[in-house]
This record gives sequence, structure tokens and C-alpha cells, in this order.
Amino acid sequence: MQALEVLRNGQPLVVAGTEDAVLLSFSVHMSIDGEHPATLDMRGMRDLGNGRQAHLEWIQELPLGVGDEICVTLLEVEEVTPPAEDIASDSDEHIAAHAAYESQLASGLPVPRALERKQPDASLEILVGDAPVVATFDGGRELVTMRVDWNRWRPERCHLSLRSFSVKEGLAREEGKNWLTASAARDQVVLVRLGPGHA
Repeated sequence: MQALEVLRNGQPLVVAGTEDAVLLSFSVHMSIDGEHPATLDMRGMRDLGNGRQAHLEWIQELPLGVGDEICVTLLEVEEVTPPAEDIASDSDEHIAAHAAYESQLASGLPVPRALERKQPDASLEILVGDAPVVATFDGGRELVTMRVDWNRWRPERCHLSLRSFSVKEGLAREEGKNWLTASAARDQVVLVRLGPGHA
């Protein structure tokens, strides 16, 4: 089966996948006011049949530090790490959480708050092949997000994105600054490094 293998500083962290996976999504989030330079998430979705799906979660907000190196690789494997959460989208738990989210959206966009600049020089470097791309809080932006997304309709590769945005842009679902849009083939390593800002 297809899976995303994630290593942290050379040590195995998770092999995320299921036989009936629809989507696998790895992400690193960096905030200028975070307690930690960045956090890591590993989530997904699987097909339960008869139009039903389940939301999967392997890792939620794992703290990362400056100097950490994360390797993400799409592999064909026989064994995977079981998800920590496997919640059907038609379950009472998921329906209640979705209703709370919809209620929050209906009340209008929250007013952006000023963020304390605890991590002004943090950076996120992505290396796919020979061309590294480094995202920073350039231009007064306060958040950086990197994603590796796989889906069963294009099973031979992953979609990569790296972008930065302000809280205001994020709440308005605006694009912000797009540092990288690319793809990675099966067995191709995506290297993510956390470091200080680049001049």
C-alpha cells in the first residue's frame, strides 16, 4: 500500500497509510509567536464504503526545534503505523465538532490580533532534488505552512506547497506568499529543515 514515511533527525516517526486511504496529509506549521519554532501534523482520510469516510490522525502538533530535519517519502509498504484517531465523518463526535466549526464561521471572522514576535528569525527550508527553497516571515507575515499531500487519484506522486501569510490573510483565506508549489515522485525524499532566518 502507499504510505508517507516520516523521519525526524534520521529516526522513524511514523509510516502513515491505510489500504483504503483517500488522502494523506503531512504538514509543518511555523508561527512567529509560537512556544516552539514549529509543529508537525500527520493526518488523512479513508474510504469506509457506501459513500462514508473517516478522518485519520497520526500526529497532532508535535513540537519541532531549530536544527530539526524531517524527511518525508512516499513509499510502497506492507506495514504501516496505526492511526491514533480514526473517526467516521458521520459519527456523533465528528458531527458535533463540525457543527461547532460552522457556528463559529456563521458568527463572522474573528478580529486579527497582533502576535508577539518570539520567533522572528525562524525559517523553513525545503529541499526536493537540488534546489532548496527557504521560507521566512518576510514582508511582515506571521505564519508559514508547508504541506505534502497524497491522494488516491494520483497515487504515484505527492503535491508539495510552502507558503507564508499574515493572520489577516489566513482568516480571509487569502493566498499570502507562495514560496513553492511542486510535486515529488514515489521514493523521492522531501527534506524539511528548521533554522534561523536567512539574510
